[in-house]
Parts: sequence; C-alpha cells; structure tokens
Amino acid sequence: MKRFDEQCQVVIMCGISGSGKTHFAQQIEEKGFVRLSTDALIWEKVGDKLFELSKEDQRKLFNESRVEVLRQFVGLVKAGQKIVVDATHCRRSARDDIRRLCGEMQVEPVFVYCHAPKEELWRRLSQRKGEGPDDLIVTEEELTDYWKGFERPQKDETDFIFL
Repeated sequence: MKRFDEQCQVVIMCGISGSGKTHFAQQIEEKGFVRLSTDALIWEKVGDKLFELSKEDQRKLFNESRVEVLRQFVGLVKAGQKIVVDATHCRRSARDDIRRLCGEMQVEPVFVYCHAPKEELWRRLSQRKGEGPDDLIVTEEELTDYWKGFERPQKDETDFIFL
C-alpha cells in the first residue's frame, strides 16, 4: 500500500458515490492539483436537467464525460500538470486502463480508495438536493446497485492508499 505524497503527479479517486472522493479531491486541488470530474462536465453540459433524462441517456452522458476526462487527462499529463481524477473507477478494468495509459506516458498513478459502510453512504446521499455537480441525487435503489456492482481494490492492486 502506498502513502499519499503531494509530489505525485497523478491521483485517481476510487469509491462509491458518497464515500468522500470529491471531498478529498477538493482538498488536494487546493494544493495545486487540477481536478477532473465527470460529474462537473455533465453538470456543465446539462445542469439539473440530468434528472429529467432517461437512465439510458444518463448512462450515455456519463460515458461521454469519461471519454472527455481521459482526453483532458492526457493533455494535462503531457503538460506536466498535477492531476486528481474525481470519479468512481468502480471497475477493475477501468483502473487497469488508466494504469496502462499512465504507463505509456511514464507517470505512476496513486489510487485513493474511499470506503464507507453502506448505511453511512445512504445517510450522506439522502441529504443531497441535486444543486450542483458535487450534489448529484442518488436513490437508495441506485446505491444498492452501485454497492453490489462495485469492484473493490484487490490485494494485487498495490498502488492504492485507503481512506
């Protein structure tokens, strides 16, 4: 397991909605990191109209924003910027993809896994009002689906720090 070092160039957040990813990402953003957020890109594009879209259209929008975050990520890494990617990275394959991309650009990422018990996640999420990109509404049913589908970091993923 790694320790967080403000000298690292790339920090990748990982965790279920409500686990504290954005809170941590904002803290290191204040130390000079550029924060890339899929939720922020979506909010910029559609704002609170997101909640009026079908689940299929929401999924499409989230996929488009992931592609855009990766595009910005590559440009910022090449420019030598310090970056924190504020997204769930809920699948091992997504984490492996960003590891490969970092390897191609010769930077070593640090993954930060934020965990909270399901009951605490729901307590936090149930207080959201949908008033901005860091306050997106997640239903209890969606949380249950995320909880079941989330692929937690494995022992061989040694580039993680755990919060």
